[in-house]
Amino acid sequence: MNWLKNIFTDTSNYPDYWKDYAAAFQQKNKQRVVVLDSETTGLNPAKDKILSIGAVALHETIISVKDQFSVLVKQDFNSAESVLIHGIVKNSSHDYLTEAEAIQQLLEFIGSAKIIGHHIQFDIHMINLVLKKLNLPNLKNKVEDTSDLYAKFKGVHHPIQKSLDDLCTEFNIPKKDRHTALGDAFLTAQVYQRLLIQ
Repeated sequence: MNWLKNIFTDTSNYPDYWKDYAAAFQQKNKQRVVVLDSETTGLNPAKDKILSIGAVALHETIISVKDQFSVLVKQDFNSAESVLIHGIVKNSSHDYLTEAEAIQQLLEFIGSAKIIGHHIQFDIHMINLVLKKLNLPNLKNKVEDTSDLYAKFKGVHHPIQKSLDDLCTEFNIPKKDRHTALGDAFLTAQVYQRLLIQ
């Protein structure tokens, strides 16, 4: 049966960027976390796609503005309803990457860092769907949701339904660049700071 196990664990056919990403977990940098957000064509993973990914790193709870990531992803489909939220218009003059290019750059950016986000499981699921399409495994990073951290902050043991807008208001964080992937990542990073420091 070992031969069967080897078939499913053989990484020799994976691209070099995935091998580099997986190798990063042998020496984790626990002082760096990445706050991530994505904008999508909608909220149905069965049909919707990623339009943009934004992320910013924190080093020992300090936001590193220089250590940030932002890509627009080329898609054939976009919905009018989602355009009203994120403003990403098909055929605009911005530079777009393919899903494969965007994922490669994302993996190079996040490395082995813990990923933080608000309602982050949706973003992780959408990214994992792209990885699956590329015949790659799921993300290996530890993931933490600011919703869960907020519940701990409030001293309760059940989820508290708060939007990112709600948390920004509570912590007096100006809502600049709301509903852009990088803008929301910066806002979430500030919320994360408040939840750690206070």
